[in-house]
Amino acid sequence: MIEANDQTFQSEVLDADQPVLVDFSAAWCGPCKMQKPVLEKFSADHPELKVVMVDVDASPRVAQQHQVQAIPTLILFQGGERKAVAQGLQNASRLERLVSGA
Repeated sequence: MIEANDQTFQSEVLDADQPVLVDFSAAWCGPCKMQKPVLEKFSADHPELKVVMVDVDASPRVAQQHQVQAIPTLILFQGGERKAVAQGLQNASRLERLVSGA
């Protein structure tokens, strides 16, 4: 998984050629720590999808711009636009629904 911040978010996420699933999280967040291995496996199983992590403490501007009010928050971007949002810990089947638009 790729890490993005306030400076790299545009190039890593908004300008990406493929769909991007962004995990807004923080190092101190328990549910965020539990989400990471689920996302790592999901990323490995979906090579067509780019998975990016954003630490909200290190990148508050990006988190604020995308109205992240709780963590973990997952946002699916495609063509630079928000397509879907999920808050809280997500299992693999919920991630599948999120990225498939169901």
